[in-house]
Amino acid sequence: MNKKNIWTNSILAAAMAFCLAGCGASPAEETVNETATAQDYVAEAAQTLTEAGSYEAVLTVVSSMDESSDSMQAQIAMIADPLCMKVDIENVFGGQTVRTQTYLEENGDSEVNMYMNYGDQWTEMSLTAEAALQNMQIYDAKENMLLALEKGQDWVQAGEEGKQITLTGVIPAEAVYEVVNGGSLLQFSGMSGIAENYYADVESVPVTLVVEEETGEPVSCTLDLTAVQQKVTDNVLQELQSESGGISVQEYQVTMDISQIGEVKEISIPTEAQSAINYEKEISYNMNEEQAAS
Repeated sequence: MNKKNIWTNSILAAAMAFCLAGCGASPAEETVNETATAQDYVAEAAQTLTEAGSYEAVLTVVSSMDESSDSMQAQIAMIADPLCMKVDIENVFGGQTVRTQTYLEENGDSEVNMYMNYGDQWTEMSLTAEAALQNMQIYDAKENMLLALEKGQDWVQAGEEGKQITLTGVIPAEAVYEVVNGGSLLQFSGMSGIAENYYADVESVPVTLVVEEETGEPVSCTLDLTAVQQKVTDNVLQELQSESGGISVQEYQVTMDISQIGEVKEISIPTEAQSAINYEKEISYNMNEEQAAS
């Protein structure tokens, strides 16, 4: 779907709504037309993401539990082929700020080098591409946003500002585990990768999507996971038969802002990162040397 298709569908929907209004159409019928137009934008945004070979993004997680407010913001750049990724992270826990950097770089040997910086110390390890991407899943804004759009339902146009359209929808309860756990979206709270049974009785998740009006290109996607975090927390504590009295979740929200879609051509990895010692390779080399000498 392209810009022409979006506007064609919008015009047809507007014309139909006008005709139905003249014939005494009910509010429910007008809502159907509005939803169809919103779905056109969602489909275009999903198509853009599917075709994107690179992008920049900002991932923001805001968490408030038992009156303790924490946050994480990650600046992301990614190129799919050959795989290269940069993630600059700022975590705020209890008022203390911790900054880290991680880079992924495909090395041509069917492996990906992962460079990590904590403070002034760089480390390196080698992983398969699948393992590396799984490890960094929460930061893959493209795939996480795409999954949310594919599973989202009941999209309606909620507002318009400047040249951007705001749409709202929901992730139905039956798809919440796939979207949230699949995207490691609860990783910041330490509940990524837990079993599906802990998602029992979760409710649908509100989603807000912002797109460019003229092109349908996605700009931002926000998932309100407050109720999900509360339910998962309650289920885990019940499983543990905790006597703590529970944890109150005031907020858990994930926002993915995406830009420069298809425009990122190069990601520079710091020289000091590439000079880091790969401890796995070092240990493997020393073991081989010892075996050869024995």
